[in-house]
Amino acid sequence: MEYRNYTADGTYWTVRKSRSVYWVVRLKRVGGSYVVQEWWGGYKQAGSAGGAAAQLAYHQAREDVVNEMRGSLHKALERVGLGALPKPAPVRPDPSMLPPADELDDAED
Repeated sequence: MEYRNYTADGTYWTVRKSRSVYWVVRLKRVGGSYVVQEWWGGYKQAGSAGGAAAQLAYHQAREDVVNEMRGSLHKALERVGLGALPKPAPVRPDPSMLPPADELDDAED
């Protein structure tokens, strides 16, 4: 690849100059060209725009890492039997038909 993905979704933050404004944009390579995914804003100085692009890239990368770790954690919990709660029961009883709580026996196998 001729470029580098800085985020999990294949986009990256950078600076593009138009006239006297340095624009902070998030780009994605599609085919042989770059497509703007998001415009952050414009700055009068290149350094200010570069700093903003770096901060945006850092925060997006941090969010990507947290999501990746969250996914890994959930997979690990599933492997040891501590995964998500079961799906809701397919049939929901009418609350008026349920027995009073004091009439319920402990389930024993």
